[in-house]
Amino acid sequence: MGPGRTASRRAPGWRFIAFVLALVALAFVATRAGAADAQAPSPATTRTAIVRQLPQAISLARVLRDLRALERIADRNAGTRAAGTPGYAASVRYVRDQLRRAGYRPQLSPFPLVLYIERVERGRQIAPVQRDLPLEALQYSPSTPAGGLRARVVASGDGCSRDDFGAVRGLIALVERGDCFFAQKAANAQAAGAAGVLVYNTDEGIFDGTLGDPKASGIPIAAIARAAGRELAAASDPVVEMVLETDTRQSMSQNLIANAQPHPRKLLIVGAHLDSVTVGPGINDNGTGAATVLEIARALRKVAPGLSVRFAFWGAEELGLIGSRAYAQTISPSQVVGYLNFDVLGSPSRRYGVYGDTRFVTRWLGYFSRTGAAASAIDIEGRSDHAPFTLRGIPVAGLFAGDYSCYHRACDRVASVDQRTLEALAGAAAFGVASFAPLER
Repeated sequence: MGPGRTASRRAPGWRFIAFVLALVALAFVATRAGAADAQAPSPATTRTAIVRQLPQAISLARVLRDLRALERIADRNAGTRAAGTPGYAASVRYVRDQLRRAGYRPQLSPFPLVLYIERVERGRQIAPVQRDLPLEALQYSPSTPAGGLRARVVASGDGCSRDDFGAVRGLIALVERGDCFFAQKAANAQAAGAAGVLVYNTDEGIFDGTLGDPKASGIPIAAIARAAGRELAAASDPVVEMVLETDTRQSMSQNLIANAQPHPRKLLIVGAHLDSVTVGPGINDNGTGAATVLEIARALRKVAPGLSVRFAFWGAEELGLIGSRAYAQTISPSQVVGYLNFDVLGSPSRRYGVYGDTRFVTRWLGYFSRTGAAASAIDIEGRSDHAPFTLRGIPVAGLFAGDYSCYHRACDRVASVDQRTLEALAGAAAFGVASFAPLER
């Protein structure tokens, strides 16, 4: 029993030593943790720090990951993410899930939508040669008469003026894309008595465009390729047959909205349209803008949580700014310091366009000058989601990377995106948010 008694007398001493060692270990861990916290970057609290840090926090890798996710969604849904399709619904779910992971509480903002259904789109040149003429009905174009429309084609410039149309009564007017809205071309042609309109592209291939309103045109209007349009314009008395069978139906779609502050007194709205055209996945137009807005939302949460920003992902832009127009009617202009729009940020132009309110444009051009990038002030008129906010008297501005060969085509995929351009404009977009958003104290 001697060893037993000796062990019982020494046990309290060993327990005390073990207790002391545990305290030392805990103190060491706490000291290391404190040192790590001291070294970790804290959220920026001053405007100067935010303007410096937010663009640096943007990750091209994460933006590209989002673009690939949107491309996969299109591939699983008949190659499109257009408003009113399962591909758009899946796009909304993806962005909503990403925002939730970043700590936001995104909300769906529904709006009514007139869906356009294309049942038959067929064209053929009858004279002076016979050949198939691939065409694409512009969204909201009415149908041709039963049996189709067969008529001589008359070249009519760009169709932006009524003076472009000569003797076109009962004939098909041929106009070049660009310089004004398709609805204006259609209205001018209809006023001149044309029975239909063909719009030929300024780039290769056929494009998918919209009249923006189901009541915009009373005559059928379709898009054709640039080469076909030029050949028709140069031909002697060309005759074309076009057959369009289209329809419309009432539906609903959604915008997706997320606030950085729960109850903002003043805010900056930052938006991009999430929908694509029906003929393609819409990765540059406008997955690049949507992915950039999503990445800024992530970075802002970590770097600049004090900024008062409302992030918006618009639906049905490609049908005529329908989602942003519906939402702009619901807001109080006095609460909004401005709206920043990001649409097409990955074109290979390497010359970046800045548009909108002079105050915003001047600040952005200064940023590009400091970073050594070529940028210029441009005017894209009302051709994107900034237009409804302009009509409400809200200052607007935006970035645009320029036209590209896969615009509104099936090849508008991740492979068509210029990563260097996207990285530059994503950083510039973050700079704009950091510079212009109200800072909650």
